[in-house]
Amino acid sequence: MIAERLRLLRKENSMSKRELVSRLPLNYSTYANYESGFREPNSEVLQMLARHYNVSLDFLLGVSENRKRAEEIAILTEDENDHIIKYRQLDNHGREVVDIILEKEVERVSFLNTRMETVKKPIVDDKWIVLKVYQQRASAGLGSYLSEDSDDDYEEMHFAANQVSERADFCVRIKGESMEPKINDGDIVFVKAVPKVEPDNVGIFVYDGESYCKRLRIDQTKGVVILESLNKSFAPKQITQPDALRTVGLVIGIAE
Repeated sequence: MIAERLRLLRKENSMSKRELVSRLPLNYSTYANYESGFREPNSEVLQMLARHYNVSLDFLLGVSENRKRAEEIAILTEDENDHIIKYRQLDNHGREVVDIILEKEVERVSFLNTRMETVKKPIVDDKWIVLKVYQQRASAGLGSYLSEDSDDDYEEMHFAANQVSERADFCVRIKGESMEPKINDGDIVFVKAVPKVEPDNVGIFVYDGESYCKRLRIDQTKGVVILESLNKSFAPKQITQPDALRTVGLVIGIAE
């Protein structure tokens, strides 16, 4: 049943096996054995896959048709609780005013996120795709990697056109060994510009004027955000100021 669910979820997300393992710390042949039923993932891998697909473990194991995860139940902050209490104290007119403002702000943020996802579309022909390749270095500001006026160091390179390269908005050349063995020093990674990277995925981030290629983790027990290296000899970086963390994009593959 696990193998069937893994195939179902991967196909629902329109991904090949290689695309999936490029986003997760999994070996291709190992994962292929999961889908074929020759091997079963251990509890840690099962939890990682459930988080990746945003489904419950019971659904992944085939014991339930309910996909909703327990952690999806909203845990409100103190400020959010305070806003709800104040909202309930309003009369109908006050609630209508708040609803209008809230709807307008949601539309504004949605529009900005859409612009971020569609910026700098690559040039593609039948065989090759042209993408900007940035050096992985300190960010010059909020425009890094995404602004046409950015002063970041980059070069334009040709890559073979395929399902991964055509989804990328740009590339980043990696420096350092912190993401080995999956991503090595000097590798070029394909990046999809997105406003948010889901936990346990590798992304490009900017924090305190520095840019990072790391795996995003959420420590549920401590309620903190962590940028984690795949190379265990490198200590994880705890984000002490979440508002200062900017997501640049999702790493969707490595250029060959």
